[in-house]
Formats: sequence, C-alpha cells, structure tokens
Amino acid sequence: MRNSIRLLVFFVSLIAVNSVLAVDIDRLMESGNDFYEQGQFADAIREYEKILDTDMASTALYYNLGSAYFNEKIYGRAILNFEKAQQLSPRDPDVLHNLEFTKLFLKDRFDLPEPMPFVGWFMDLRKSLSVRELRWLEMLFFSLFVIGIVLYRLFRERSYTSVLLPATIGLGFMLLLTGGWLVDRSISMDEKHAVLLTREANVSSAPIPGSSTLFVIHEGTTAKILDATDTWYEIKLMDGKTGWIINEAVGIF
Repeated sequence: MRNSIRLLVFFVSLIAVNSVLAVDIDRLMESGNDFYEQGQFADAIREYEKILDTDMASTALYYNLGSAYFNEKIYGRAILNFEKAQQLSPRDPDVLHNLEFTKLFLKDRFDLPEPMPFVGWFMDLRKSLSVRELRWLEMLFFSLFVIGIVLYRLFRERSYTSVLLPATIGLGFMLLLTGGWLVDRSISMDEKHAVLLTREANVSSAPIPGSSTLFVIHEGTTAKILDATDTWYEIKLMDGKTGWIINEAVGIF
C-alpha cells in the first residue's frame, strides 16, 4: 500500500512539473513575441533562446528567432535559424522567403550556373517533404497496399478485381517509391552543414593552428561538413572549395 502511494505521488509530481514547464514555454514565447512587436529584438532573442535551452523546438520558434536576429543585423544566426525552420517545414513560404532575402545581405555570393530545368525540379522535389510527412505517406501506402491484397484475395472471383489488381500493384509501387524517398531524405538530413557566425574566418589547409590560409569567408556563408576533429570542421563551399575551419566560428544545422 505504501509503495502504491509513493508511485501515485511520483506520477502526480511528474505531471505537475510538465504542466509548469509547458506554461513557462508558452509564457516565454508570448513574452518574446511581445518584445518583437515592440521592436525590442535583443529582448525577444533572449526569451526565444530560453525556449531552445529546454530542447523545445518548432518551425515558429526558429522562424521568430531568425527574424529577430535579422532585425539585429546578425545575419549568420538569422540564416542558421531559418535553415533549421526549413528542415522542419520545407515548403513554408515565409521561411523560404526570409531565408533567401537574408542571403541578399551577405558578403559572400556564389554565382553558380543554373541547373537544367528537370534537374532543378528534381532537386526541389527531393526536399519538398519532411521526414515526418514521408513516414506518414509510407504508412498510408502500406496500409492501403495490405487492404488491397486482402480485398483481392477475398473477392478475386468478382468482375471488379480487374480494377482492384492494378490498383494494388500501383499502391505497391508507390510504397516502394515513398520508401526510397524516405531513405534518401533521411540520409540528406544526416548530412551536416555549417553557417559562419563570426564576421569573417580563415579557412585553412589543415586542422592545425598556424596552417596556411586557403581563403577567407564571411558571416552567413554556409558549407557542407565533410569531416571533423575535436576543434575543427572540414567544409565544402557551394563553389567546390574545401578547407578546415575552427568549430567555434560556426553553427550547425
């Protein structure tokens, strides 16, 4: 009996703590939004960052934080948060607009050749759905595929099986396609990218202090991470240049 009471008290305490935490997060978000609307962007950033410290994240939080940093002209952190918002909501028009608009204020520009129309469309399509959405689609197509098989086996003597069989095969194809898309999207999400948060930084030839400088990048420049040590990242820029940068200078998404 005593153990049951202790267990009940434990669960009640846990629910109470979670309720307080939820209220605090809502209060911080509301406070941050109030500061933002009043043009007090530094105070808004402080409130939003407190939410991130609780490991709570959402598209709205990253978007608001990115917008506050943009208004403070801290473009590196603005891009970092817009990129994180895009990972959660890849088709959100406000996130996409603000991300591209912020890049107009960067010092480093990469004039790359336009991809062929089909290649550009395919690359955009690959990123158009989040991992969560693809998992939901995979579950949906799997369920429909199983239902289709069951219905075909139950009613295969009926005339409408001539429609049911091709539909089930089509669902199986969509299941395979979605599964492959999910694997590809999951792999791409595992790839890490860096955003320079300092005004500028040297990119070195080796992960060693005092190694020769290959080139200099400026705040907000993004790059793919190829390798890492305890204190350095090997990065690859959009134009193909590679080198090593101290990890304290960048944010990761």
